[in-house]
Amino acid sequence: MKGDTSIRDINRRLDWNLPDEEANTMAGLIIHESESIPEIGREFQFYGVKFKIDRKKNNQITSIVASKIPKKKGK
Repeated sequence: MKGDTSIRDINRRLDWNLPDEEANTMAGLIIHESESIPEIGREFQFYGVKFKIDRKKNNQITSIVASKIPKKKGK
C-alpha cells in the first residue's frame, strides 16, 4: 500500500482497528510508533499488524507491505 494511504480508509477496507489519533496516514503511524524514519526492509509489529518498509523517497515512506497477524488459537 502507499505510505500516504489514510488509516481510516485501511480500517474501513480491511476491517482493521488501527488508531488514527496521532497520525493520519500509514507512513505517519509507522513513524510515530517506531519513533524513527525506518530504512527499507525494516519490519515492525504493532496493533496486530506486521509492517514492512517497501520503498522510500528521501525521508518519505512511499510503500508499505502490511498484513494482519493471525490470532493464536485459545487466546
